[in-house]
Amino acid sequence: MEVSSVEQISKRNKITAMTASDYQHLVVLLQEFSQASDRYVESTGAQFGTHRTDMNALSIIMKYQQRGALPSPKDLSNELQLSSPATTAMLDRLSRLGLIERLRSDQDRRVMRISPTEKAWTKGREMFMPLGMKMMEVIGNYNENELQIITRFMTDVIAGVDSAREEAVTQSSANLQNPPMGNSIDR
Repeated sequence: MEVSSVEQISKRNKITAMTASDYQHLVVLLQEFSQASDRYVESTGAQFGTHRTDMNALSIIMKYQQRGALPSPKDLSNELQLSSPATTAMLDRLSRLGLIERLRSDQDRRVMRISPTEKAWTKGREMFMPLGMKMMEVIGNYNENELQIITRFMTDVIAGVDSAREEAVTQSSANLQNPPMGNSIDR
């Protein structure tokens, strides 16, 4: 009998209380949560004339600002995995909508930083307050110990997704640099 990769992972991580089916169901639920979040962002973004990538960019810009910094276009390009032209087009859209400002450094005019406008903060609250309220309702159903476990789990899941993305990007780059023999399109 062949052991599935889920069963191997379960055994390696000493997950004994859950069956492989339970484990797979949890992964499916995480995927459904991600898709539900995407649907929310897409539908609310459409009401305000923004794309999902625009919303992700605004979120990143606001997180930078909350940490006391502002991102450069290159920072956004790296975080969103966008080409330079795609990043410029996205920033142009956000600027036309009055959601960002491009700021030049006083020390070096070549350096540009991206700042959210007050309109971005206001629209962000309008768009995400309903979601935040629903999330608070759900969170209110759990006790402190359960919330600590959920918080640790979600932190680990996010780190796992980021790690998998990095591995996929690294693997993809390696494959592009060293294509398998016999699969060249230059035959």
